[in-house]
Amino acid sequence: MKNTVQANSVRPPFLLRAVRREPHLYSTICKARLLYSRRVAGASMRELFRGNQSLFAMSEFERTQVVLLRERGYALIPEFFSRVVMDRIFRQADAMFHNLEIDAQRSYSIQTRERRTLEGVSYEELAATEKTIALRDPLLRIPEALSVAFHESILKIAANFLEYVPPLYRATIVRDFPHDRPLHSSNFHKDNDESDSLQIFIYLVDIDDTRGPLVYVPGSNHYDVRSCRPRLSRDLGLAANDGRLSDEEVERIYPRREWAVLRTGRGSVAVIHGNGIHKGPAWPEPGGRKNLPRTAIKLDLHGYKAGVSRDMKENRIRKCDFERMGELQKLFAHGTLVEENTLALAQTV
Repeated sequence: MKNTVQANSVRPPFLLRAVRREPHLYSTICKARLLYSRRVAGASMRELFRGNQSLFAMSEFERTQVVLLRERGYALIPEFFSRVVMDRIFRQADAMFHNLEIDAQRSYSIQTRERRTLEGVSYEELAATEKTIALRDPLLRIPEALSVAFHESILKIAANFLEYVPPLYRATIVRDFPHDRPLHSSNFHKDNDESDSLQIFIYLVDIDDTRGPLVYVPGSNHYDVRSCRPRLSRDLGLAANDGRLSDEEVERIYPRREWAVLRTGRGSVAVIHGNGIHKGPAWPEPGGRKNLPRTAIKLDLHGYKAGVSRDMKENRIRKCDFERMGELQKLFAHGTLVEENTLALAQTV
């Protein structure tokens, strides 16, 4: 673990550190890069959104969530999905996790450099060494998750907040493990400074302090001067917090009383603009004996980032499921690989 912690704490180039020391300059640069991503690189996806306004028409409930997202950077919809449905999906996902039907490319590793593969590793070893693991082809293997991942109300909220159809829309089922100290995403951070990052969590378990709730700093997603003041540990030359933001650094700018801790029941939907300061799952007592893994359907939506292709096949679903999709859902399925025949499906599952 020592090698990995050091690797993640390497200080960025001097010029980048210098820019981050000047919040007014940092704010201006971030806003300019976001404008380019949204209006120039993402122009075609913006037109796709504008050209299908009838599909994206919102209810009053959906409009409220978009307003909250714009003002605070997050929205929490308690118990939006049936607990019965969530429990069915959880049982299937839990069995698959224990059977090691996981996607090694989606795992968030804290492994040492010496062990690069997950081949032959037991579930217990994964729980002890991995931050996050993800199921392999969850929309193929758990078809019931498809209607959750492509729920039209969620798609409308996301698109109206972004004001474009995201070029990347990835659906996964993930499990985060508790460890003896906060790791990676369990430390405060922002996901991106140059394109939009929207994350949607549909919880398959009840989220309390034992399951690691998500913590969000309201209003920190606007790239105003205030939100650009906290300094990353690696910028400060500190090999701590995996190079990210310490609680103390965030609290210096945003008092702890302003932080939102998203405790909620299973079936709830948490939507966050990843460009704001957040951490999670965050167990209040790292290493606590009562700490348990967090399991969720996770939706990742991203805008265009310079030099990174967002036009890739991120999801795999059955042809019959794709054909049943509505027009709105198919707009978000442009990055989906549709299995053409049942033989291919049988070989995959």
